[in-house]
Amino acid sequence: MTVERGDRMILRGNSGNSSEIPQEAAFWVPSEHEIPEDEGIGFFQDVWMILGVSPQDALAVVSTEQKYISVTDTLSSSLLLFEQISKLLESGEVGDSLEGNLYGELVKHITELPEDPDEYVSPLDGLDLGVSGLTHALSTIGGVPVASCRGHATQNPWARQPVVFAALDEERAHWLKPLLSATGCSFYVDPERSEFLAIEAPSIIESNRLAALILEKFSKRTHFERWLDLSKIGYPADHDE
Repeated sequence: MTVERGDRMILRGNSGNSSEIPQEAAFWVPSEHEIPEDEGIGFFQDVWMILGVSPQDALAVVSTEQKYISVTDTLSSSLLLFEQISKLLESGEVGDSLEGNLYGELVKHITELPEDPDEYVSPLDGLDLGVSGLTHALSTIGGVPVASCRGHATQNPWARQPVVFAALDEERAHWLKPLLSATGCSFYVDPERSEFLAIEAPSIIESNRLAALILEKFSKRTHFERWLDLSKIGYPADHDE
């Protein structure tokens, strides 16, 4: 469903899930040799691995995303327009309705945007607005995000509200639980993807808030006992403790 705020519109849902960790949670995490070089895991389509993100890089994504959400919300008078602006900020795709004055309005609100939309490179790393920040934050704390979607109002959407699927061990799941509760987010397990925990938010506002809270509360690697040695599979050395 959607919620309107003045002349703005943002997709919002309520699945009835909670921040309690599902009893069926598998707490599976891949080993280094189970992580592929050029694709994702879990048989999701059009995915790739985002691992070993530093706190600084994750915070940059979360902060940018927060600004993009605010601007998109401000300029959107319909779900269609929200989708068009979001897709532009996610991938640089410019629809007919975004040519001319509206893109100029975006440049006024987001000064980092180039005047020529063809020169724009999204800082969201190709992920959806509202779940890119959460994906990067989960990577920072040693989780393994595998798929995400901000939710869409189409007839048969992949997700109706923001969700990130991730491989999380029990220690990290319990650490995350109060943060989900504080931001109105929830866990669930999809029976078809039972090895993963899904983190769902009522809207991209809450998913971004959760990402920010994760980075605020995470201060050092000694929070958690187990970390993947990503240097074994060609990733840069882990960020400082």
